[in-house]
Amino acid sequence: MNDKELLNSLANDLRDAPARCVIYLEGKTDVDIFFALLGHTRPSGDLHQGVLIRGLQEGDGSGSIAVQRRVELGATFGASARILGFLDGDGAALNPLSGQFDAPFAGPLFSWKAYCIENLLPKAGWPPTWGTVPNWATEIRNYSPYVGLNRVHRNFAQILARLNIARFTNPIAGQALLREAEVSRELQQGKDEIMQRDVQQEFRNEVTSFKAALLQGLDHAHCLFNGKWLLSHLAVTRTRKSAEDCRSAWVAHAAAVGGLNEVKDWWTRIIGKAP
Repeated sequence: MNDKELLNSLANDLRDAPARCVIYLEGKTDVDIFFALLGHTRPSGDLHQGVLIRGLQEGDGSGSIAVQRRVELGATFGASARILGFLDGDGAALNPLSGQFDAPFAGPLFSWKAYCIENLLPKAGWPPTWGTVPNWATEIRNYSPYVGLNRVHRNFAQILARLNIARFTNPIAGQALLREAEVSRELQQGKDEIMQRDVQQEFRNEVTSFKAALLQGLDHAHCLFNGKWLLSHLAVTRTRKSAEDCRSAWVAHAAAVGGLNEVKDWWTRIIGKAP
C-alpha cells in the first residue's frame, strides 16, 4: 500500500474503534495471544474497551515495517485518535527492549521484551494437562545451536542486503540505471568482507553469548530465543498434538489464569483503565 491507501485503512480501523484507538501487531496470529495475556479470550470484532486490536496479514506489508509506518502516519490524526503499535524484539537485548516497553515510555511504538509475543506464553504458565512443567533453563539451552545459526545468518543477511544481493534487484522508474563498474566494485568489497569472516568462530561466539544471557535469567534468554519454537517444536514434542492445537490450548490457559501482569500493567498505564 502507498501512504494514501494506508491513511484510508487507518481511518477505516478508527471508525471501528469506539475509543478512537487502534493497536497494530505484526502478525494476525498475535491477536489471540495478546488478548490472552490481558486475561481475556479473543472477543468478537477484536475490540476491548473500545480499542481495536489489529494483526497485520499477508497483503498488509512486511510485519515490523508495516507496523512502524502505520504508527508514523497515525500522527497525522493528531489528538483525535491514537495509533499504537507493537514490534517483536527479533533478537535485541533485554535492556533496550525494556526501554521501549516499561514506564515511563509512552510509545506510540512499543516492543515486546522478548524475541516475539510467543515468548511471553511460558510466563503465563504451562497448561496442566500437558504434564510436568519444563525446566525452562534446560529446555531453552537445548536450542542453542539454532540460536547461534540464526544469528550468524542474520549477520550475513545484513552484508547481502548492503550489497543488494539479498533479493532480486529491479530498475526503478525515475532513478538512474546501475552501472556495471560500480556494481562490480561494491561486490569486490563485499567478497573481501565475506572471505575474512570465520563462520565457525562466529557460531561459537553466538552460542556462548546466548548461554551467558541464559545465565543472567530467562528474560534475557527470551530476547534471543525465537518463542515460536515453543509452539512448533517443544509443545508439539511434549503433547504429540499439532502446533495449532498447542497454540489454542496455551492461549486458552493464559486467558484462564488471568493473563500476564506485565502486559496488563502496560494496558492500564497506556489505555488508562485496568483490562
